[in-house]
Amino acid sequence: MKNKFIKFFLSILIMSQNAWPSNVSLDISKWSLVTYSKIKPNTLKQRKMGLEIIVNNSSSALVYKFPQPVKIRNIKIKAQLKGNLNYKRKAPGSKNADDFPLRLGIILKGKKTLNFIQKTIAPNWLIKLDKMASNHGGFKSIYSLIFHTNKPLFHKRKHPLSPYFIEQIGGKFNHSKLNVLHSYKETYEIIGLWISSDGDDTNSSYKVIINELSVIGP
Repeated sequence: MKNKFIKFFLSILIMSQNAWPSNVSLDISKWSLVTYSKIKPNTLKQRKMGLEIIVNNSSSALVYKFPQPVKIRNIKIKAQLKGNLNYKRKAPGSKNADDFPLRLGIILKGKKTLNFIQKTIAPNWLIKLDKMASNHGGFKSIYSLIFHTNKPLFHKRKHPLSPYFIEQIGGKFNHSKLNVLHSYKETYEIIGLWISSDGDDTNSSYKVIINELSVIGP
């Protein structure tokens, strides 16, 4: 009887370790701001119930680094949108209209690192990503879910401006609300998270409030 109890206890412990939910801090101080050359960055505001991104003809990203690489299978996000984007009949994601209210990316662990010469010519965001990944052995790419108001023509793509970005449609803001639990088709080992909001292409002004963010293991 005692051995059966021990085996049962160990099985529960293993299951809890393999399928853990982890809330990601929405404290701004825990995130790093990533800016783009010649583009005005977004403004950030701390809220009691989350993190607010203020877009005003601007664009930038936030990066969250895990202390150690983690394996995940699901990601959950709750958010609100105040305002809208001015696509002016252009297809979202196309040239001069590559703006979305929210991109939520997982930074995949890999073996890519920048050498000295690459660091002298790489954009600021790539240098920051390389620095963040250096003590984890490197990175592979950023796999982003796109949350939209107007659905783009693609379902999944490699971003035309960078081979390091893979994007997939994650869902739509319904009545300015977002509450999504996304399950990936496979388990990914990640070193961090990437969040971005854009309004520079479409001259848009709006706000995104992230109320909850968590990752769930396999």
